[in-house]
Amino acid sequence: MKLPPDVIRYLLIGQVVIPIFINATITFGIGWITFRQQATVTVWVLDKGAVTDFLGACYLLPAITCLIATPIVRGQVSRGEASALTVDVTGPWVRFFRGGLIWRATKFGLTGLISLIGPVMAGWALFGAETVSTPWFLFAKVTFATLLGCIVTPLIAIVAMTDPAPKAR
Repeated sequence: MKLPPDVIRYLLIGQVVIPIFINATITFGIGWITFRQQATVTVWVLDKGAVTDFLGACYLLPAITCLIATPIVRGQVSRGEASALTVDVTGPWVRFFRGGLIWRATKFGLTGLISLIGPVMAGWALFGAETVSTPWFLFAKVTFATLLGCIVTPLIAIVAMTDPAPKAR
């Protein structure tokens, strides 16, 4: 994938740097609301467990980001604020994510979950604790979501930048 310099700059600033602050703030806020009354977070339980929370983020963060970012990027492309891309530039992988917005978000969410279920489970298993302190968990949660956002948000933007231009009415 050989992207033009203006596209790289657009992706780095608009789809990495700015989302870092958004993802960190939202993730911390949700984590604080959910876990603030607990001194520790149990790692391997379904209700308010660390692994469950991380796996939820693996699906929800890409899916929700797709629902929000795709219309924004499409609008920026149609106004000339961002460049349109072709599959020749991006590679054929973008075709997998084509489709209606809900379907696209579902594909991004499932891809995130399927890709990260093993590393998340292995990471928490290697950590080896039954519980973690809530502040440490919130730090890990925010770091994980921020890094995940830095990967998926530009990919979502690239797919949106390859969408066909809307038809004039």
